[in-house]
Amino acid sequence: MIVAPNETRKYVVVKGIIPKSLKIEFKVFCVRNNFEMSEVLEILIQQWIQTGLPIDELPSNIPDEELEEIKGYIPKNLKEQFKFCCKQKQITMRSILYALITKYVEQSS
Repeated sequence: MIVAPNETRKYVVVKGIIPKSLKIEFKVFCVRNNFEMSEVLEILIQQWIQTGLPIDELPSNIPDEELEEIKGYIPKNLKEQFKFCCKQKQITMRSILYALITKYVEQSS
């Protein structure tokens, strides 16, 4: 996306709940490769919106004590697109984040 010189991109938080072990794997991978988690989340969300691949709901058999919040900062317009796509597909944003991060960590290992 091209932004006019006098226009700054507004970033907003995107949150999800994922297993603690997955969050740790994701953080470690990002640190080792000198990536910002927010940048990776932004790319993953953009790719999902563009491809529109179906994603399953977050598994419901994960105990609450094994879950932890993950958050990143993405452009406001991307979050709006993300919310719209999730609503159209009738799936939660946290399910998408869980699936995208899981797939990313598995492919990167």
